[in-house]
Amino acid sequence: MSPVTALAVDLGSSSGRVIAGTLRDGVVEEVEVHRFAHEATLHDPISDGGHAFLAWDLDLIEREVIRGLRLAVDRFPDAVSVSVDTWGVDFVPLDADGAPLGHAVAYRDERTARTLPAFRERLSDEAAWQATGIAPATINTANQLFALTVEEPELAARIDHILLLPDYVTFLLSGVTGWSRSHASSTGLCRPGAYEFNDDVFAALGIPRGWVGQVTPEHGVAGPCTVPGLEQLTVVRAGAHDTACAVHALQRDESAESYFLSCGSWSVLGVLRDEPLLSQEARHLGLTNEARGDDGLRPLFNITGLWILQECQREWRATGHTHDIVELVRLAGAAPSTGLLIDPDEPGFAQPGGMVGRVTDALVKLGADAAALDEGALVRVILESLAARYARGIGDLAALTGHPATQLAMMGGGSRNALLCQLTADAVGVPVIAGPVEASSLGSLLAQLEIMGHLDPADRNRVIADSARTVTYRARA
Repeated sequence: MSPVTALAVDLGSSSGRVIAGTLRDGVVEEVEVHRFAHEATLHDPISDGGHAFLAWDLDLIEREVIRGLRLAVDRFPDAVSVSVDTWGVDFVPLDADGAPLGHAVAYRDERTARTLPAFRERLSDEAAWQATGIAPATINTANQLFALTVEEPELAARIDHILLLPDYVTFLLSGVTGWSRSHASSTGLCRPGAYEFNDDVFAALGIPRGWVGQVTPEHGVAGPCTVPGLEQLTVVRAGAHDTACAVHALQRDESAESYFLSCGSWSVLGVLRDEPLLSQEARHLGLTNEARGDDGLRPLFNITGLWILQECQREWRATGHTHDIVELVRLAGAAPSTGLLIDPDEPGFAQPGGMVGRVTDALVKLGADAAALDEGALVRVILESLAARYARGIGDLAALTGHPATQLAMMGGGSRNALLCQLTADAVGVPVIAGPVEASSLGSLLAQLEIMGHLDPADRNRVIADSARTVTYRARA
């Protein structure tokens, strides 16, 4: 078969990428064609008495995505398809013509904390779990939409519909609207299993049901690309949620439970299943049942991850201290363990700013000497704390499924951190298979090639094995 190329638009919460993947002789060769930085920025209040808010720059995202795709088509004229994936929960409000209204407010914005008591009066945490199988959280799209209706009623009255962020970019490329299942599953607005929106949740929260249509199945074609110069591309839905794409890049043994850890700013720790886990024990543990790009599910824990370290790096860079990640990991590896751990689930560790002080204060309360907490010591504590949290999560998942883990597939940027990988293997007690690093893009490319008929799904495991670089870390005695 002749080589064929697919393009993956992979948007993270700090950078975006356009990746070209060429299937040649059973191997997917990936090339990063374009990368751009972006972040949520703080905007002044819109009206007197209003609140400052964090929002994404949609114009920048659109401009850079299209620029990247044009560069990719110039370099890979055989490219046949493109798919878009992003982080979860965020959305864009639109008018009847599909033009954005207001701003695309970011999930870390504080408006959902301000409106949380009113949200819970309408829909308790237990009722939300029973209705959706999604762990209650202020970042959920349901909370964001409720906050919008409460704090910006004039804007809410002008909204015709909303699109989840990856579906908005798909719309820009194709003119086709949809609400992709893997991303819709993270909203807190779908019934368990995420095959349909739950009208009762919309009614309870007073969110107009007409703001969304029906949940859109994935691993299918959206439509031809309508952007000038890119008409050769078919726009497909290969997995709108980045973690849904990532797990599609994992070799899977159908006879055993597949445990995974997507390790980046957020740590997503879960297991691949065909049915949701909906017990009261699962609810109390904070489990959330999100969908894959195919018909399956990925019950998981969302854990504040390397964001804690990234925020420390930001502070150290601003103050002239050591901040290079390679050097920080080297210092952490040489530092003795304090024997103390922070809890990554503490809400304060998910907030921006002042992270060095937060971590230091938490350790001092546990008996640490603040003067001894240099960069190396703090980084080691953060990594040991994440590894311990992963071990607890694996234990909880094993108890819920009844099947202990035999290995853990670790992907994302954290899989490049050899110290974190080793500490995780030690804590979990099973081998950690680190890689692929860029699992989201590989998963998107594989799904696109399958959708377009260039790859037999039965050959996926073999292609992954031949395409992805992995390193195995075994628990030390």
